[in-house]
Amino acid sequence: MSTQPALSIVIPCYNEENRLEPKMSESIAALSGMLRGPFEIVLVDDGSTDATFEILKGIERKFPALAITAIRYTPNRGKGRAVKVGVMASRGAKVIIMDADFSIDLAETPRFLEALDTVPAVIGTKKHLLTQTVKPQSAPRRFLGKGFTKLTNLLLGLHFTDITCGLKAFRGDAGRDIFGRQRINRWSYDSETLFLARRLKYEVVEIPVKWHHEEESKVKTAGAMVSSFRELLAIRLYAWRGKYGKKA
Repeated sequence: MSTQPALSIVIPCYNEENRLEPKMSESIAALSGMLRGPFEIVLVDDGSTDATFEILKGIERKFPALAITAIRYTPNRGKGRAVKVGVMASRGAKVIIMDADFSIDLAETPRFLEALDTVPAVIGTKKHLLTQTVKPQSAPRRFLGKGFTKLTNLLLGLHFTDITCGLKAFRGDAGRDIFGRQRINRWSYDSETLFLARRLKYEVVEIPVKWHHEEESKVKTAGAMVSSFRELLAIRLYAWRGKYGKKA
């Protein structure tokens, strides 16, 4: 039996062929230089229709000394599904989830991992007074982001400043316990994750991050807000029906 890695890094991807490289390789090389102990990287292609998976397989071959695994499924199911697949495939004692655009400074990674020595879950926040924003989002996106966070907190009884920040970390057992019960595949999966963490009695701490906004977003904000509201109601319904009592 192979030794459990100290860390698993999960990166979901969807139709990223135009911006994966060279940034992905540069980021992996940087992480390799800053992290201590054995780690694995799980790259998940969420049913891309372009050359994303071929690029991910190329990255896998480019770093033969690292434990990199590229996973693909079809059709597209949503970022929530990609994150769940990656976390459930992970083997690390700690699991960190980050976006393929690497909009959050990689230097934040060691702080998150250190925090997991005292709490089971850590999430980034771009809304804290100590957050360092190198390049901000547009005003409409900031407004919608704040609105979604307030709506999530209201409907799900949470108290977070930033629900959708792409950098989140979990102790491996806690992460696989939470994501194993996840049912939301798309917009509100972050909300469901934090809702489940609270139900399962896992303490979650927010840490302000240094980040920059990436313009190439695939999210259509108006449609996403409508879908998100429906999914937040679905989370409440699943809880009421006892659907979170066992892994999905």
